[in-house]
Amino acid sequence: MKKKLLQYGICFLIAAAIAFWVMDSEGIFVASKPVEISAILCDAFFVPGILLVMIGALLWISTTGLFDALGYAFRIAGHSLLPFLIKSDSKSFYEYKLEKDEKRGKTPVFILIVGAVFLLASAVALIVWYKLS
Repeated sequence: MKKKLLQYGICFLIAAAIAFWVMDSEGIFVASKPVEISAILCDAFFVPGILLVMIGALLWISTTGLFDALGYAFRIAGHSLLPFLIKSDSKSFYEYKLEKDEKRGKTPVFILIVGAVFLLASAVALIVWYKLS
């Protein structure tokens, strides 16, 4: 449980730092109108939210084994082009896939969840912006 809280906390702090950087770069501290502030908050929460959701989705896809065929193809092509640098173990794709399945870990869901929370905050700020403008 402590490890999960640490993972969520670190991910949230990174996303919050990105959001603060976006807020600062867009000038939230000099904005005076609520419409401007809500637009800046929408942007600030959207950037880390979409980054984390996309990274989380990419990590989830990689744990499903979707990229195994691509990795195998690059391995074979690399050995064909540079046989003196890359050793050949002449595994079939099936053996390669079984080996990768044994090494594969769990999906880091916390990245997707923290990203979804930031996207939700961005959606709330967008709704406020629509109401104010």
